Amino acid sequence: MMTSKIVQKMDFTGRKVFVGLDVHKKNWKVSIFIEKQYFKTFQQIPNPGVLVKYFLENFPGGTIECAYEAGFCGFWIQRDLSNRRISCIVVNAADIPITNKQKNDKRDPVDSKRIASALEDGKLSPIYIPSTQLEADRRLVRLRKAITNDLTRSKNRIKSELHLMGIETPSKYNGWSKSFIVWLKELRIEHKAWKSTLEIAIYRMEELRAHLLNLNREVRNLMKENRYHKIGEQLMKISGVGVITTITALTEIGEIERFETFDRLNSYIGYCPTEHSSGESEHKGNITPRGNNQLRELLVEAAWIATRTDPAMALCYSNLTKRMTGKRAITRIARKILNRIYCVWKHNMEYQIGIN
Repeated sequence: MMTSKIVQKMDFTGRKVFVGLDVHKKNWKVSIFIEKQYFKTFQQIPNPGVLVKYFLENFPGGTIECAYEAGFCGFWIQRDLSNRRISCIVVNAADIPITNKQKNDKRDPVDSKRIASALEDGKLSPIYIPSTQLEADRRLVRLRKAITNDLTRSKNRIKSELHLMGIETPSKYNGWSKSFIVWLKELRIEHKAWKSTLEIAIYRMEELRAHLLNLNREVRNLMKENRYHKIGEQLMKISGVGVITTITALTEIGEIERFETFDRLNSYIGYCPTEHSSGESEHKGNITPRGNNQLRELLVEAAWIATRTDPAMALCYSNLTKRMTGKRAITRIARKILNRIYCVWKHNMEYQIGIN
């Protein structure tokens, strides 16, 4: 008697599969939940194609939703999975719910499982994913800041060596002029090793200055691009806002339309205060540690300039310092400048100096 075998293929059509990824350079931890049910956690090589192949083989027809923490790997994983028609979001690590037990059990499998569980429960909010063009522009502007910081450290290193050797800088040299650098190179130093130390430090400083000069040229050329030129000219009319602040705002914010109100933009930049209130007790502290440091620092610099060039800003700062410290007052001025950037950019308004 012959018997027939009926092979029934798996079909996940209409079912959702939630995937949490804990991504690292050498491997990924992958945790999977299927409709409130934990399925498994496994490790794989850092390759989206391998992950998608696993999905197709094990969950045919299913709707796959993935999430991972923003970090060193950026957004290329999200873009790759999206191109393969796999839903994927990137989330801020601080926004992923965590229990006290999970804090005390910090392991990659636990982290990926926590992401998958929160994704299934609808507790994760995706962060903004810039276009590859915008991200490339942003990296160029951020590199300029990094080189600037390196140059400052390099100059401080040279000053430190001079102090250690007991060499005073002549009063006729103001700043890091060409004549000052020539004077540094011509210094007569007794010990050969110390002279070599200073020469190498000077060489490194000059190298960084050359890089910074090239980057400044690149940034100014970037401002001339069609995607930035028109709005950039409008933003630079705001008191205190120059080329660097403008291009940083344009590349860090990206699309102003994603902020429905100024309060949302203010929260993104990080000028809103922390608050610890309960019942009738209300306490507001310093500004939140979360925010965009790239732009927040530049806005403070712009605020100081604005208090010297805009009468309305000068008057506002003077009134604020009567009831708070100068540091808090200048933060308020920086927030006002951010508000002006928002209005000019989003509502296409013409900036007028002297309006509070």
